[in-house]
Amino acid sequence: MATNLHQYLNYQYQDVKVLYVEEEKFSREKLLRVLNRRFVNVNVAIDGVEGFQLYQRYQPDLIICDIKMNETSGLEMIKEIRALNDQVQVIVTTAYDDHDFIIQSIASIVNHIILKPIDLEQLLQAIQKSVYQMKLEKELAKQKKLTRAILDFQDNLIFVIENDELIEFNQAFSNFTGISKIQTHLHKSKLLTSYFVEDANYFYPKDKNRWFEEILVTEKNSAKVHWKNTNSRDVIFYIKTEVIPDTNQYLFVCKDITALEEESGKNRQLVLMDSLTNSINRLEIDDLLEMEMRRTERLGQPFSIILIDIDFFKHVNERYGQQAGDKVLRTISTIVQQRIRESDIFARWGGEEFILITPGTDQNGAHELAESIRSIIEDFHFKNIDNLTCSFGITQFSKGKAKNKLILEAEHALAQSKNKGRNRVTIYNQES
Repeated sequence: MATNLHQYLNYQYQDVKVLYVEEEKFSREKLLRVLNRRFVNVNVAIDGVEGFQLYQRYQPDLIICDIKMNETSGLEMIKEIRALNDQVQVIVTTAYDDHDFIIQSIASIVNHIILKPIDLEQLLQAIQKSVYQMKLEKELAKQKKLTRAILDFQDNLIFVIENDELIEFNQAFSNFTGISKIQTHLHKSKLLTSYFVEDANYFYPKDKNRWFEEILVTEKNSAKVHWKNTNSRDVIFYIKTEVIPDTNQYLFVCKDITALEEESGKNRQLVLMDSLTNSINRLEIDDLLEMEMRRTERLGQPFSIILIDIDFFKHVNERYGQQAGDKVLRTISTIVQQRIRESDIFARWGGEEFILITPGTDQNGAHELAESIRSIIEDFHFKNIDNLTCSFGITQFSKGKAKNKLILEAEHALAQSKNKGRNRVTIYNQES
């Protein structure tokens, strides 16, 4: 039975390296015999100085030492070792009579305290517990390493936020953001706010400091976002988040859907573009107008809309035929699109009418733009057709104004232009 126990202990402890530090020769030799029967690898020191040197050389898993020594004390040695490794298991032996004092002094830096004269059974139990704890920590480290390998193998960006801190992330996340593990002083979730690109087609937080909380209250805790990293790389991500059970931690998984969105955009463009004039159609402009209204209310910037109507267009179709009329529509669409900014939104409103949304532009700026377009069209020579003109109606969005009211104001201004002889630009005035 004793042989089997000895074999079991040897098997259990075969990978454990021990550092034993004891100044008193008789005690040292007595306990060393006990340790050598159980451990394959035992290093022995007679004081704290030698003990620290042996620790640095052999990196033991378990330290057994006496506290009281003539040179560097065991307590000082342990503090030096703890500064290098706070996971190593430490068992101390002490003959101090003031047990409460010594326990309070060293309890925070040791795992077990054995009072002298040493009770062998108590010591072996402490060793057993230390080895068990050591194996648990090694297994945990192994699992963490495996988990890390799995996470880093993922192409998706994966990260964890707790109390507004980035506490974990994979290599894909690091590659995209440039944030590394050594930048612990920078691991604030607010770092990610700089990556958001304001895009009407994707989620953009109202309060960028609380962006992940806003995603948490969306349908299915997910959102499509447009991010641009420090290398100016644009990516569309599908972000999904979940609360990790029994924690204050939030897990985020970001899947790159840029290619899918580009393909979807092409298909969407085919559906939502007016094929005749190569401009946005009526279905799409309604959504874009609502998005611009929300954006303007959030940012407090002005925007205006301009309605454009081709004067006497019915006569063009009647006199020159529908093909000529279609060519006029295409030509006027081209003239307008060449004159406006990339941020402006131009669409066919219906028949011979067009609508122009001008972000960041008040009614006076919109009037200047409309007047320049009116002048270009008036001076343009339409092949085989007499000169044509257009009438314009303008209104400016103000906070709280409904979409229908905005359109009615622009239509009213356009009607005034027509009633005053056409080929003119009118800004809506509620008194007129």
